[in-house]
Amino acid sequence: MAAFALVGSAVASPAQDLFDQATFLIGFYYNGPAKVPPFRELRRQYQPELDRLCASEGNRCGFDKAKQVIERIVRDIADPFTVLVTRDQLIDDERYGAGLGPAAPRIGVWVRETPRGLVVSEAFPGEPAYEAGLRRGDLITQVADQPATLARLSAAEAARNPFSLRYSRQGAARSLTLTPRVAGATMQPRLEINNNIAYLRVYHLYSSDSYSTAQRIHEAARRAEQAGARGMVIDLRDALTGYDSEALLAAAAFTGTGGFIYDRRFQGLDETHTVENGKLYVQPEGAEKEEQSALERPYLARIPVVVLVNRHTYNSAEMLAYFLQAAGRAKVVGEPTAGALGMSGSAEGPLINGDFIAVSSLRMRNLDGSPFPLKVSPDVVVEDDLEALVAGRDPVLERALEMLR
Repeated sequence: MAAFALVGSAVASPAQDLFDQATFLIGFYYNGPAKVPPFRELRRQYQPELDRLCASEGNRCGFDKAKQVIERIVRDIADPFTVLVTRDQLIDDERYGAGLGPAAPRIGVWVRETPRGLVVSEAFPGEPAYEAGLRRGDLITQVADQPATLARLSAAEAARNPFSLRYSRQGAARSLTLTPRVAGATMQPRLEINNNIAYLRVYHLYSSDSYSTAQRIHEAARRAEQAGARGMVIDLRDALTGYDSEALLAAAAFTGTGGFIYDRRFQGLDETHTVENGKLYVQPEGAEKEEQSALERPYLARIPVVVLVNRHTYNSAEMLAYFLQAAGRAKVVGEPTAGALGMSGSAEGPLINGDFIAVSSLRMRNLDGSPFPLKVSPDVVVEDDLEALVAGRDPVLERALEMLR
């Protein structure tokens, strides 16, 4: 990790300091598919916008003005991996790595906003909404007696007080009252087995010294085969990112071995990551490989696998799907993914306002040197249809189950 605070002048404003730091990190480290100029040119290009926003405040201009410009730069780059990460998101990432849910109180649903309301794409077992009966496919129509929007739901959760919620299930109106709370261990991989088919829901690929998503996936594969499952569906729809190495370790539950190369823009600094027998090895260019981490109880499953993805499956989750597909170990069903598969980054660092700039500084390559694609292309394309979901159907899952019959 690297952090830089470059000062534009002796009396530079906080906004100028933050702008200088972020433009350096983006312009110096960017190695992705977009055309991004060197940092000095990047500054010249966007400095007039910062000057306009700070015109009335001078050297008192705050971080918020620079953040607006940085967000504009990120939008203009239009690379799904290069994003501005807030302090709250960083805290959540740490909690995911510990096997927990996010830090802020919530009712425990992922939703998609539509003109009709909020479609529940996930209700997390163990959290208030699930405990009260809300399920995937339900349509939330009102939040606190107001038309349901994502902004209203977020505000109601942030208030931490009980609030009413109206929803429909396949046309039948229902209502309940929910009290947000901080999630515990509700975002770890979840295994269900029905009709001899295992369903494994994976929400992210974070880990820490005390928790490993990959280890949970190996355990789920073991349990599925011991229970006599004749196939497994791994659902990565809407899945968050995580760590590339964790995705590689997770894939090894079905592939046994594998790897990738981090291709840095600077000559002689490439890095090869491989997995074998549940152990992760890292080999810097020109050096010997060293063991970086190891799973406690690795497992190698033989059952057929189908992976579900959609346009929101992101980065490390894309990698898990890709590792399984490229190894011929799984078929992928759903929509082309978010488009952050071919890039990663670790050189950029925290910003002086507490946020973090993630920059596409590493190009992903296969062990034979060929580049990763930018996104996962499903073997079978099926739209993640929200209208069908509200009507009680899941065409993507249905197609996967057909393939495993």
